Amino acid sequence: MLDTVLAASLAAAIALGGIALWQHSRAEDARAGAALAEERARGYGSAFADVLTASDATLHTERPGDGTAVAVVASRGQDREASTAGGPPALADDRVYELWYAAEAGGLRPAGLLPGTGGAATRLLEGPLGDAVAVGITVEPAGGSAQPTTEPLGLVPIGA
Repeated sequence: MLDTVLAASLAAAIALGGIALWQHSRAEDARAGAALAEERARGYGSAFADVLTASDATLHTERPGDGTAVAVVASRGQDREASTAGGPPALADDRVYELWYAAEAGGLRPAGLLPGTGGAATRLLEGPLGDAVAVGITVEPAGGSAQPTTEPLGLVPIGA
């Protein structure tokens, strides 16, 4: 009987040790994930701040018909833009707002997504500013589109 108690105690100790190792591993994974997220946020914030504080930064605003206030800060020297939309209406779960670079020749290229949750949304636009003369916003399926599937809610002229 002593052997059975000793074996059971040893099995319990091994099981608890395994659980402790698993928990430690999960905690390390969580710490690494948090550090990576913080690093990315710092990099994004820095790039965003760089656009806003660039010596050639220009502010452009527009109010599409739905009452949303859209502001775009463009820096030709950095070839980047930052955008904020204040108060766009909430969309169905399967829809998002998509931003577009608009060229003078009429071509549109994707510049990033804004959530369709309503309220204010801010983002650094994706890709180079290039030959864009305006930034457009449309409602698209979740995940975005390669080309607009709806009429633009508005265009914010940014000049050439």
